[in-house]
Amino acid sequence: MKKVLLGTSALALVGAYAGTATAAEFEMTIGGYFEAYAAYADSDVANVSGEEYGGIDSKRDSEIHFKPSITLDNGIKIGANIELEGSSGTSDTIDEAYLFIRGSFGEVLLGSENSAGYKMTYAAPDVTFVNVNSGSLTAFVPFSGIAGDGPGTVGGPVATGADIFRGTLGSTFLENGRNNDAERFTYFTPRFGGVQFGVSYARDGLQDNNAQLDINGRSLTNIVDFGANFVQSFGPVDIAVSGRYGIAFDDAPGDDPEIYSVGANVGFFGVTIGGSFAEQNNAGFDDGQAYDAGISYTTGPWGVSFTYFHGTNVDEESAFNGAAFGNDEELDQYLLGVTYKLAKGVTLMGFGAYVDFQEDTGDAGGGGDDVDGFVIGTGIKISF
Repeated sequence: MKKVLLGTSALALVGAYAGTATAAEFEMTIGGYFEAYAAYADSDVANVSGEEYGGIDSKRDSEIHFKPSITLDNGIKIGANIELEGSSGTSDTIDEAYLFIRGSFGEVLLGSENSAGYKMTYAAPDVTFVNVNSGSLTAFVPFSGIAGDGPGTVGGPVATGADIFRGTLGSTFLENGRNNDAERFTYFTPRFGGVQFGVSYARDGLQDNNAQLDINGRSLTNIVDFGANFVQSFGPVDIAVSGRYGIAFDDAPGDDPEIYSVGANVGFFGVTIGGSFAEQNNAGFDDGQAYDAGISYTTGPWGVSFTYFHGTNVDEESAFNGAAFGNDEELDQYLLGVTYKLAKGVTLMGFGAYVDFQEDTGDAGGGGDDVDGFVIGTGIKISF
């Protein structure tokens, strides 16, 4: 008799879930953005002669986001986010792809996405979409990667800044070991009294790759990240504060690489001031510090901001030139921007920026491959 009752209960349970599945229907949202720039830029690269970086140019960046989702009868929402790159010049065709489960318990993410601490970070206010913190100025001034690689260049090419992307030289939005969108498990709690917590775990730093990696002796494994923020309004004053800690349990000899960051924004009557600080330790050439600060003002469709970013990390050139480990690369960026919202999802921008990159050691072991330059331009962004 007991077996019959258990069987009946199981059938009832299956029927209940089947009814839930058939009652709900999938929704598909397609969104994304397209940014287009027209700007005049000019720059100078040390240790390279004959280069010509000045001139008027057009740049762009775009993504299309596919977001299927279904809401069950019990209120739980299950869906996915798949981001398709719109620029053919990148090898990363799919930027992020993850599944989410959302309900009164919070939210769970499974797949390729940034860590909880990254997603919960607050930094300096910036109304532009060119940005200086994890921004796009490298498209106009060659302070990242290779410079002076033209066919008529004399004395080049040279390697300039490294560790810009997700590293302290270019951002306070860090990922441990500069991994980006690794295959992770992430959980965000509900927000209680303005406070929310998040935690992420990734076995390794692989992205868009289902291979089972042998992590024996590797330096970036078992990546854990914790984040928290507080968001609340007190009358006319809006406050947002964030903090995070991340560690990768290094299977190679040496200390475990760690990251820290804090950030804050305070807004009142259209004015927002704020900034952030981040640090990476025990990560070799990724070690460094970064901070930003800024102020913005918005009124109606108008916005204006001034933002400053400073980053430093260990100069990778010292590994190739026999210089003492610990020489630095440093980057300063200044950005003044004005935006106007033409319509919902359509923003026009004007901006001016100055970039100063300096390194202690150059490719030839002498002076650093310093870069400085400026950009004056305009842009339009559609978000849909």
